Amino acid sequence: MYAVVKTGGKQYRVQKEDVVLVEKLNANHGDQLVLNDVLMVGDGKKVTLGTPLVNDAAVMAQVIKQTRGPKITMIYKRRRKNSRRKQGHKQDLTLIKIIDIAETGGSKLSPKKAAVKTTDKKTKVETKPKTESQSKVIEEKVKKDVKAKSTPGKTTETNSKSASTKPEIKAKTKKTTKTKKISTKK
Repeated sequence: MYAVVKTGGKQYRVQKEDVVLVEKLNANHGDQLVLNDVLMVGDGKKVTLGTPLVNDAAVMAQVIKQTRGPKITMIYKRRRKNSRRKQGHKQDLTLIKIIDIAETGGSKLSPKKAAVKTTDKKTKVETKPKTESQSKVIEEKVKKDVKAKSTPGKTTETNSKSASTKPEIKAKTKKTTKTKKISTKK
């Protein structure tokens, strides 16, 4: 069985298990879709023509991938005018595989969406020290880091009860005066 399907302003003759490259369709990888614009359905000597479409006929397809066509370069040149323009274009395309052709009952076909892949975000897990000596070592490292981050022009205050709180930084302000040199020519 074969069918002539219209999609993206073009007509394609398709059979079951065919892989066809068509104009871009709004679907993700793995999604199924129904093409309802069937112009003709044929099965051996039995051919059904539509006027312009075959009633209640549909083609079920599955999206293999979204891709782009080859680069087409257009060059515009005007003679003796020193005018040239070069432009490139890549057409967005969809690669689909034909799953089924329904001569009747096409309105009852329902497409299936592909399973959505979830991405797990890795979270950093802090381990608690098992002994008191390990916790003291960690507190000392935190204190050293706080002291190393402080600059000579700034003072820091740390809370000894919780080492995880951010230190408050107080800046000293300096008053500067600008002096101008005056030179006289003699």
